Amino acid sequence: MAKWRKALFPLKILFGCAVFVRKSLYKSGLLSRYKAPLPTIVVGNIATGGTGKTPMVDYLLSKFSNDLNFGMLSRGYGRKSKGYKQVYDQSKAQEVGDEPLLLAQKHPNVRVSVCEKRPKGIQQMLQDSPNIEAFILDDALQHLPLKPSYKIVLTTFQNPWFLDALLPVGNLREPASSAQQADVVVVTKCPATLDVQTKNTYKTKLALAPHQQLFFTTLEYDTHVYGAAKLPIAEFVQNPFVLLTGIANPSTLVAFLNEQNATFTHKSFPDHHHFTQVEINALRTLNKPILTTEKDAVRLAPFGLRNLYTLGVRTRFLADEKQFLEAVRAALDVLH
Repeated sequence: MAKWRKALFPLKILFGCAVFVRKSLYKSGLLSRYKAPLPTIVVGNIATGGTGKTPMVDYLLSKFSNDLNFGMLSRGYGRKSKGYKQVYDQSKAQEVGDEPLLLAQKHPNVRVSVCEKRPKGIQQMLQDSPNIEAFILDDALQHLPLKPSYKIVLTTFQNPWFLDALLPVGNLREPASSAQQADVVVVTKCPATLDVQTKNTYKTKLALAPHQQLFFTTLEYDTHVYGAAKLPIAEFVQNPFVLLTGIANPSTLVAFLNEQNATFTHKSFPDHHHFTQVEINALRTLNKPILTTEKDAVRLAPFGLRNLYTLGVRTRFLADEKQFLEAVRAALDVLH
């Protein structure tokens, strides 16, 4: 963490107290929590920034949505609207958020909606789609008015919570000990190969509770890019290009492209960035192919940029994938 953030230690104490009081109010019952009548899986983290939640939700939907009718609910972070909205494959990212739109496009058999008040969102989805059999929620771990039935907490290999601190000194939304509320912990964005000693070190330092299961995953990029044509990544990187990102942490993607010996200029924007017409006009003047992420592509789609290519990414388990799927399946079967 940056050295200047250590000067904010008094604010960290205040933030920690506020988190404690808020959680205590819900734990004591003074503030009520809604529990859905169906299995409700939350994929979240205890830190700000990109930990790979969307690839994990995408992974879960790809594994289970053919067997069960799923509802996927998100806050729709970065959208310019409020309240409840159903997400369609032709929705606008500004209205529903880029991540929910991406998931709706990739999983047309899943009912996707956004609502900042998760209990209200679930109740509305059940009213509109009574055939829903289970829910997956993206980033609702700190949304205490909702009481999920199963919690999957993510932390990155590069910045695990045992190396972090509470906001504003670090990036933790709540104390590291709160991660013990999870059923499963997944260390994301790991190197493609990880030795047993490193795994054991992480298991010790993460200080998991006895009931928790621990898994390690990496991000695996597609072998092709998609644009005006489908091209093998090895062929695409033979010529210079512009990498355009508006995601929380593009370092994994940059490292992957460097491994491909690619020559590129990186134009990096904040997470969920809404591109202005001035920025789009500047991109149109570039005389090079533009490579971007799937999440950025849904925000760029309305502008019809030429020479725009997309590189997809997915979650891959380094080991014990079967055990993970069995654990989730058991959680989904609770009420069936």
